[in-house]
Amino acid sequence: MFAIHALYHGRSRRRADYIRDVAEALASTSAVSDVRIYGAEGFAVVSPDADGATTVVLNLLQAGDFAVGIGAVVADPDDVGDPGVVHDQLFEAAARSFGRQHRAATVTTRVELPGPGGVRAPGIPADVADDVTAAFTLLAHVLTRRTPEGREATALMRQGYLQTEAADYVGISKQAMSQRLAAAGWQAEQAGWMLAVHMLRRVTELV
Repeated sequence: MFAIHALYHGRSRRRADYIRDVAEALASTSAVSDVRIYGAEGFAVVSPDADGATTVVLNLLQAGDFAVGIGAVVADPDDVGDPGVVHDQLFEAAARSFGRQHRAATVTTRVELPGPGGVRAPGIPADVADDVTAAFTLLAHVLTRRTPEGREATALMRQGYLQTEAADYVGISKQAMSQRLAAAGWQAEQAGWMLAVHMLRRVTELV
């Protein structure tokens, strides 16, 4: 289980409404089990697993105007039956992941020891947190450099379209769609996705 904290760095004049819309859109999916909105500053969600957390983070990176913090807590058997306690600790860990500086389209990760105090888990958990951040940094490099056409093409592929179907939907040839996906770094995104999920699953295995 993970918390993802999103701090808004965009220029919308209706930032509170925009933040709420993004949070509610994510909350309507199976990738999110809890959400907290912090007015015009940002919001945080809880994702039940590595796949869901990766989905949320990629959506926020694609938006391009959020700094993203991921929080996790080393499993404590005493708290398994109290989701409220677990969620509180996760939200706090995600908020603390940022430190003093943060900017749009970046990801930071923090794994904490269970219990009060917000103590950063040392050793292997800290190394895994750094690996998670590195994986999403690579993905951000791909996602933030896409053209609108590239974003459209990759969005269709994520929805399950075949290249031929996506080409028909957009109104271009299959070859043009293939070129558009290549320019958008679609294969790099797929590889980065698998790496990010793998790294987050390592977090859930920490005891």
